[in-house]
Amino acid sequence: MKKLIIEYCNVISYSITGIIFGFSFFLLFLNFYHYKDVNNTYKKQDSDFKYNQSLKEKILKTKDNIDSFNPNSYKGSEDIYSLASVKSRLNVCISKIDSEEFNKILNKKTINIKDVYDMQQFYQINIANECLVKQLYEVATMDNNKIQLSSLEIISPFMVDNINSLIKSTDYLQKVIKNNSSYYFSSNSNKNDLYDQTKDSYYALLNNYTEAIDFIYDVSLWYSEVSK
Repeated sequence: MKKLIIEYCNVISYSITGIIFGFSFFLLFLNFYHYKDVNNTYKKQDSDFKYNQSLKEKILKTKDNIDSFNPNSYKGSEDIYSLASVKSRLNVCISKIDSEEFNKILNKKTINIKDVYDMQQFYQINIANECLVKQLYEVATMDNNKIQLSSLEIISPFMVDNINSLIKSTDYLQKVIKNNSSYYFSSNSNKNDLYDQTKDSYYALLNNYTEAIDFIYDVSLWYSEVSK
């Protein structure tokens, strides 16, 4: 009886060991399979690089608008310290965007899901937080005893509405990227969906970049007019 119990226990222990080994192999295989899935790439087209060049040109025009104000030669009626403050804030925006990291993102020839994540993080940290929130939102919501510019009260609602929209515009993409962390065996249809998801997320982010840069350019246009 004792021998039978020992043999029965051995069978159970071997079975448990086999199940654990099989499950571990399954997880290892699943991780490798998923790794191949999420590393599908989208090859950028020639039109993408032309579009990227147009973004850089818009940034250059923004810089020209900012530099239109020279405190040493200014003879207008606006408060010179307020103009200098807004100029400084716009320059911070441009320095955060027109960086080596920004150019590296634009110049990549292929895009995978990690690149999309990096683009979203750059947008969130450098464009949304460092520029839109910390610089331009403060300009739009400061009371007049800090920044005294004649048309600021008129343009402020436009600035606030656009900033609120732009800082929320990439939230849903974080969820899209996190969904790509799900482990499952993909069919051919799923693989195509993942590939399209990478491409579509890239273009959605590129559109966010464009809208943000266009907005900053519009603010710089207002600034160049008010500083004449």
